[in-house]
Amino acid sequence: IPDQKVIDVGCGSGILSIAAEKLGAQEVLALDLDPVAVNNAQENCKQNHTEKVAVKKGDLLQGVGTTSQVIVANILAEIIEQMMYDLPRVLEPGGIFIGSGIIAKKQEDIINGLHLVGLSVVDIVTEEDWVAIAAQKK
Repeated sequence: IPDQKVIDVGCGSGILSIAAEKLGAQEVLALDLDPVAVNNAQENCKQNHTEKVAVKKGDLLQGVGTTSQVIVANILAEIIEQMMYDLPRVLEPGGIFIGSGIIAKKQEDIINGLHLVGLSVVDIVTEEDWVAIAAQKK
């Protein structure tokens, strides 16, 4: 993440955005559709003295006009499926998408969808019934 642009989709409390800045991200765009989550993320960023995180109300990756080297999303598989077709447009070549919060029975659906949009799965981490998948744009 050092010196990279990061997008946190479904940022919730903003914890992944805050962590990205603390790990050296150049800039972070934190998006959530829920105005309560946006307010909470903004407050958490303020309390953590972030300078590179922009928290905005947004519907997944719709309307995002910039590109990024890293996209993270700790959201349900069904929501990842909804935004999957926007990943190639927003993710820079060589960039990484990390999706977590995926229930194990949806793992193959997510993997198949990522392959369909041109991303290659580079890592899968499982813990009990939960899965995180990292994929790279070629």
